Amino acid sequence: MVALFSGKPQQVVLLQPLFGYQPLLTALRHQVRLYPAGNVNFAPGACERLEPYLSSKIVGQELALKQISDAVCDHLQQLEPARPLVLSLHGPPGVGKSMFHLLAAQSLYNRRVLPGLQCPGRDCQGYKVLYGMDYIAEERQVQHNLIRAALLEHVRQAPESLLVVEEYDKLDCQMRGFFRQLLENGRIANVTLNRAIIVMESNIGYTELHELLVAAGDRRKISAEEAQRVLKDMVFDKWLAQGCEERTDTLKMVGPMNVEAAAVGGAAGVGLVDFFLPFFPLERSHIRKLFAMRLAERSEQLEADRLLGLVWDEGVIDFLTDKVDFEGAYPIEGAKEVATIMTRYVSRPVRDWAAQQKQQTQQAKQASVDRQRQQQERIAQPPRGRLRVAGGGASLVIKPSR
Repeated sequence: MVALFSGKPQQVVLLQPLFGYQPLLTALRHQVRLYPAGNVNFAPGACERLEPYLSSKIVGQELALKQISDAVCDHLQQLEPARPLVLSLHGPPGVGKSMFHLLAAQSLYNRRVLPGLQCPGRDCQGYKVLYGMDYIAEERQVQHNLIRAALLEHVRQAPESLLVVEEYDKLDCQMRGFFRQLLENGRIANVTLNRAIIVMESNIGYTELHELLVAAGDRRKISAEEAQRVLKDMVFDKWLAQGCEERTDTLKMVGPMNVEAAAVGGAAGVGLVDFFLPFFPLERSHIRKLFAMRLAERSEQLEADRLLGLVWDEGVIDFLTDKVDFEGAYPIEGAKEVATIMTRYVSRPVRDWAAQQKQQTQQAKQASVDRQRQQQERIAQPPRGRLRVAGGGASLVIKPSR
């Protein structure tokens, strides 16, 4: 089965050959049409927005984010690039790979990145994600045809596409050949995608990146070239072992950094993938930073609602971080537990705090209304004179009543 994000906001199209090829293809074409009001072109200023926005949301991946930002900026500066920019992202789940392309889409297609953007959807119409392409053999040919048709139609409507292929290591031989042809020519079936940005995402490479991180002792000591060489050789060896194509075709797609492999099959570094990018395992310091960021977001939301924000000390960050499962220095699920723990331990106190402030504000408003009403009543009805006995009981006097 394959799922495609359609042009409709937050809608996922599940491709299953339930009632024959032609009706399903017709239905699919209706689903993936683009709406003229949507953002199908990269917005001006995308280069300047991208890196600051990514860095404000993703932690621990500075090496990858800097390369991505530079590569995207160089690509956008070209009026007619020779071919699409192709990025291959590798690392364990929960470290920012999927978050990256969502944030990138928000930044690339919108002049201002505001809360509530419909992305994927109306505000990022050029953004398309394909994932879950591991399906049973009987469905394979139909699925190939559907994917190919949907992808070409999308690029035809949005030449400045951000295309994402998740778990691309699971592509079968036929789909891999299609993507190789697409990337190599930059044009297929009268569709040009030289201005597109293609992100190929995979969880493979976790072991290699972990070993690289342990050996270096500090991710800041790992160079871009070192990480690229490790990831490139890994993908090259894996694809070569599958035997889908001639060695020269694998070289065209991936291209080895390994000198020995290059000597046998071609020049080192040759390949259609421009960058192999490491998304390293996160560490405790990154989880702490994420909790601080999430607390700051909750505080900003309170202030946006005209309520008092939050302050906290390191003890709160310690408390939340200790709830995350670690294996040695690394969180087992990356940053995936952060949202769950925030919901479990922070959401209710924040709601109670907001409700308390709203109640106090309402009470203060009511008290103010009551005071104003009393004052108006005094003005509208001046106090009557109160007749009283005075002078030791010898006389009467009149005083204003209270």
